[in-house]
Amino acid sequence: MSTSSEWTTLLSATRFTTVTLSRSEIPRSPGVYAWFQDGECVYVGKASNLRRRIGKHLSTSLDLSRSTLRASIAVTTLGITRKHARSRPTVLTPEQVDVVTAWFAATEVNWLECKTRDEADALEGRLRKSWMPSLNRI
Repeated sequence: MSTSSEWTTLLSATRFTTVTLSRSEIPRSPGVYAWFQDGECVYVGKASNLRRRIGKHLSTSLDLSRSTLRASIAVTTLGITRKHARSRPTVLTPEQVDVVTAWFAATEVNWLECKTRDEADALEGRLRKSWMPSLNRI
């Protein structure tokens, strides 16, 4: 499959609104996932377990260090540095984390399952090599 058809497949996969998404709807298999804001793909990532990884992104925890995407959202919405967003222990206030969490409430997510973690790694690499969504550049 060519990279352009892989992007087409990912972009056309069923999207789920994050406010109504149930964890049980997310498979536990490896795969690649994409986040959409206003219909545009803004982030693509890989996971050895889609349910666990997507769940970390949807977490409302004050600790952003376990989610590159949540930290990237903090950088873009709060104007803080990446180092500040990824600090451990957390240095963000509950109000700042609420801003990040609210961003997710207005998004959609989808995914493509893969047979193995290596397959997911390779697919994400090809996708990001051909086009880098905005939040992957931070």
